[in-house]
Parts: sequence; structure tokens; C-alpha cells
Amino acid sequence: MRTSILILIIVLTMTALIPEPSAEATGLVGHPSCAAITRETPMTPECQALIAAHPTPNVSLVPVDFGVVSDTRFLRFVEDEVTLFDAPNGNPVETVVTGYTYVTPVEVRDGWAKLSSGAWVSLNDARFTSPSIISGVLLNGALDMPIAWILWEHDATTTPAGLSDREHGHLERYQVVNIYATVNVNGWNWYLIGPNQWTNQKNVSVVYPTPPASYDGRWVGVNLYEQNLVAYENNRPVMAALVSSGLKNGRWDTPTGTFHIGVRLEADRMSGAEGQADFYSLDQVPYAQYFNGLISLHGTYWHSSFGYPHSHGCVNLSISDSKWLFDWLSAGSIVYVYEG
Repeated sequence: MRTSILILIIVLTMTALIPEPSAEATGLVGHPSCAAITRETPMTPECQALIAAHPTPNVSLVPVDFGVVSDTRFLRFVEDEVTLFDAPNGNPVETVVTGYTYVTPVEVRDGWAKLSSGAWVSLNDARFTSPSIISGVLLNGALDMPIAWILWEHDATTTPAGLSDREHGHLERYQVVNIYATVNVNGWNWYLIGPNQWTNQKNVSVVYPTPPASYDGRWVGVNLYEQNLVAYENNRPVMAALVSSGLKNGRWDTPTGTFHIGVRLEADRMSGAEGQADFYSLDQVPYAQYFNGLISLHGTYWHSSFGYPHSHGCVNLSISDSKWLFDWLSAGSIVYVYEG
């Protein structure tokens, strides 16, 4: 299996990753029936009727499917240095600096795990982890208004920049909502997402009805500002998912532009930054589709920070979303990466 150098993931505090408003983010978006909504007029009969008729987006969830890694157990080292042994309770053979490492053991016995190298590690020095079961959405028809994911659990406000309402406006992370109208207050967009329910743009990842570009066939657009991906058949959106792109630090930024998918691997080993503080090594990274050198779309089992930048340049997706895209796209398909 091919070893890839580059890609991946440093955990940052989510609140530190909230971007300032961009030109696109401050554009007023919504449904024509709610065009008369303002801060002074937060509801109209026409908009109320629209919300009643379309209380939730016309979408269905991408099926949860771990595919090639369905039967794989992922083990993370929890110590900076770990001693490996020739057998359970056996003789030490080496001490390794672990970095950010996940491995897939070939055998587990009596509190010990056997690695692919043949060495054993104590489960006192490692922990099994479970991949996220989050998945994106399939669009059941044309988008006549924007939809959005809630990025973190919070309470909606009753008016734009108003008071929160926990009893009637509690929102869950990964919840999908319609955006019926937008009101801008002091440079920030406030979105109407339900009856007397508003939330600030920093709380959501928005999928816009209009494609960011125009290509024939099957292609994907990756919006770095919104941290989401939309799959298109010509100009028709068919699937959308949250992503985690490269950290915006001048070193790991995901490059923008129009690219074509080249190498596609159902599972790949990825590692990089050897000898550095952010060294990482990851076994069995699922459904990698390389589109710009060593930058790829791929599944992710080591975090669930989708909707926020998190990687060393790649576009991280949930395993289910990466499998869906792997099955749907092909070598040569366009990946269009843009800032939003």
C-alpha cells in the first residue's frame, strides 16, 4: 500500500477558528417569500406560511457505511513514548515516540495488542476509539433556499441579535435547517431558521442554492469559508457534507483552484512531519481521492470536528461521506476548491 506524506490534523479550539465575515457571508440570502423580513419586521404572513409548509430541509441522510474499514479497530497511543514488547508481558524490544498515531492491531489478547510489525503494546498505553457516525445529506430536489448545519449546540434567539430562547429554540450540533431570511446587524448575518428562531452566521455552515462554478458531469465544490462540500451533477446539487480542510496558518492551508482526481485508494497509510512536534502516522485512512499532489478527499476516523479547519491540507470527511463520494466520483472528476 502506498505511503503518503502529508495531510492531517491538529486539534484547535473551535472558537478560535471562527472567521471574520467575508463578502459572500454578508450577502443576504433566503427564500423570496421572506424577502420582506427586516430587523423591524422579523415575520410576515407570507414567510410564516412558507415555514409552516417547509419546516425542515428536503433532504435525507447519507447512509452510515464504514465500508472497507467496517471491521477495523483503531487504536491510539496515549503516551508520548511507548515501549513495545516481543509478546504479552514479554521482553521489551524498542521504545517509540508516538506523536499523533493511530494503528490497526492484528490481534488483541489479555490487555495487549499486536501491531502489524509483530510487536505488542500494552493497552495501558493505548486506547480504542470509535469513528464518528455523522454523515451528510442527499438533496431530494432543487434547493429553493439555502440550508445549513448547526455547528455547535446553542439556543436560538427570538429576533435578529435578540434574546435566546432555550425552551423553544435549542439547537443541536449537526442539525440541518432551512435559511428562510437574512438580516444583517452590525456586519453580521442573522439567519431565520424557524418560527421566531434566529442564529448568527458564525454558528452555521451554509449550503447555497447557486453552484460556485459550472462543469459538466459529476464534480464537487469545496467551500473553505463554510467548511462544506457539495456534489453536483452538471449544475444540480445532489449531496452535501461538512468537511475539515487545512488549518489556515500559512503552512497547511488547502490550496484553491480547479483540480482533477488522480489516484484513488480504498485505504491508505498517511504520515508526515517525522521528528517534529506535529508528527502523525495513521493506518487505514479510508477512501482517499488525491486531486492535488498529496492533497486528497478522504475519510476520517480520528476526529469529529467537521465544519472547522483541522487538517494538514486535505479535505477531511466522515467515513460515510467519503465512501459515498468514492463510489460516486471517478478518476478525472473535478474538485473545485474556493474561498466562498
